[in-house]
Amino acid sequence: MRWFIPVAIALILMGCMSNEGPSLPSGVSINATILKINDSYILYVTFTLPNPCHNVSYKGMKAYGKEVDLYFKYVPPKPDEVCTQKVEIYKHEVNLGRLVEGNYTIKIYVNNKIAKELKFQVKE
Repeated sequence: MRWFIPVAIALILMGCMSNEGPSLPSGVSINATILKINDSYILYVTFTLPNPCHNVSYKGMKAYGKEVDLYFKYVPPKPDEVCTQKVEIYKHEVNLGRLVEGNYTIKIYVNNKIAKELKFQVKE
């Protein structure tokens, strides 16, 4: 029984120290479209949010080999915040540049959790 309190405190602290934010609510959808314009590939990411009080922001990208990770931050409305009830669209465009032939994977992270994965092929 003497070990219970230290273990309980450690578990609570581990949960508090997580750098992951809140999960996206079930009503949020993420769409990703890749277009080739001239010799460059452009990725369009769209979040459909329940109202304007939900906030999404782009944090950055990591590209390695034929994998691209995009990072977004989601902040839900404050509990006492009053919002107009209209669908809010958040759009972000990422220039992937020229890509060599092959199979690519794009992972979209929201608050450090994978929210969507997209695979596509580049042909010469």
